[in-house]
Amino acid sequence: MLMEEVGELAKSVRKNVVDMSIDYNRINSYDTVESEVVDILIVLMGICNILNIDLQDEFKKKENININRKWE
Repeated sequence: MLMEEVGELAKSVRKNVVDMSIDYNRINSYDTVESEVVDILIVLMGICNILNIDLQDEFKKKENININRKWE
């Protein structure tokens, strides 16, 4: 399910970029980038819940590891 949501995010990003190919027959069925990001977060939170992972705690740990990393 997570990969499906990531694919939907990719389609919604392509919908807003002029130089990227997209299925124009289905363009109206692609949601907004913001909505797709939230869908990914919902699925990810569900996975963490099933696996008993404290996402907030793990996020903070990883943030401390990556404190000097540039995400460009």
